[in-house]
Parts: sequence; structure tokens; C-alpha cells
Amino acid sequence: AIGVMAQAATVVLLVFFLLLGGDTFKRKLVQLTGPTLSKKKITVKILDDINRSIQKYMLMLLTTNLLVALLCWVAFSLIGLENAGAWAVSAGLLHIVPYLGPGVTAVATGMASFMQFESFATALLVAGASLAIATVVGTFVTTWMTGRIAQMNSAAIFISLLFWGWLWGVWGMLLSIPIIVIVKVVAQHVEQLQPVAKVLGD
Repeated sequence: AIGVMAQAATVVLLVFFLLLGGDTFKRKLVQLTGPTLSKKKITVKILDDINRSIQKYMLMLLTTNLLVALLCWVAFSLIGLENAGAWAVSAGLLHIVPYLGPGVTAVATGMASFMQFESFATALLVAGASLAIATVVGTFVTTWMTGRIAQMNSAAIFISLLFWGWLWGVWGMLLSIPIIVIVKVVAQHVEQLQPVAKVLGD
């Protein structure tokens, strides 16, 4: 827990300093691309496309997480789980982490349900409901929206998720899709990397 908190604090500080720098890094990168105006235009176009893709991805995360939280709140309320709203919010937040988040939610809500009802059947019902909601939203809504945003094939996304999750753990799972989106955007605008863009495309 201490390690996760330390990593989270590091991420927050990194984001703060990046935001504090504003467009400094963008301007420096454009200057480093070369003296010709065409190269500078291509670099600006790449950066703008990356920015739009990441913004759309963040909007997709917000939409799917809110949907998971809403559906979990309805399901938990119908079952009669105490603090259904708080558990639903937790389910929405944990849904950010692919695969691992819904698993943690299912275990936690199942334990809370068992402590409240003292029934394995009800605990399994609550855990199964949370897993079913996360699976349906992740399989249909998230996959569809990610495909529309990045125009990438699902195999490339899954392989990226496995690789970065193995390399960086939970943080790698969180960053895997933005990283592969950035790689695809860059590959689309660099002639030598066009084959990579075709492999990653849908």
C-alpha cells in the first residue's frame, strides 16, 4: 500500500510539473525536428493528433466508468447491499485498471455482502453482478469506443496491455492504451513507420 501511494504521488507530481511547463516541451520538440517548415508542420500535426486521441480516450474512460458505477449502484441497491452508492463509486474508479480492477471490486463487494447477509449465495450474487457489469461494459462499450477512437485492432491493444502490465505492473496497464495510441499516430505520419501503423490498424 505504501509503494502504491508513493507511485501515485510521483505520478501526481509529474503531471503537475508537465502542466506547469505548458507548451514548452512542444515548442522545443518542434525546434529540434529540423530547420525546414515541412518537418515542423508534420511534428505539430503529430502532436495535435496525439493530443486529440488522448483527450478522446480520457472521455471514453470517464463515460465507461460512470456507466459501470451507475449500473453497479442499481444492482447493489436492488440486492440490498449497504452503502451501495459508495461501493458503486469504488467499482467505477477501480474499473480504470483493466481486468485487475473488476476482480478487486468483485472480491471486496462479495466480502462486504457476506458480512452483511451471512450468505454465500448472496455474496456470490453481488460479486457476480459486479463482474458481469464490468465484463459487459468492458467487452462491448469500451471495445467499441476504443476502436472508434484509435482505429486499432483488438489484438494489438491486448498485446500492449500484456506487455506494459508485465513491465510496469498496474501503472503499465493504465498507460498501455495511450502508449500504443501514440505509437500508431507517430507511425501514421512517418513514412518509414507506415508498416507499423498498418499492423496496429483495424
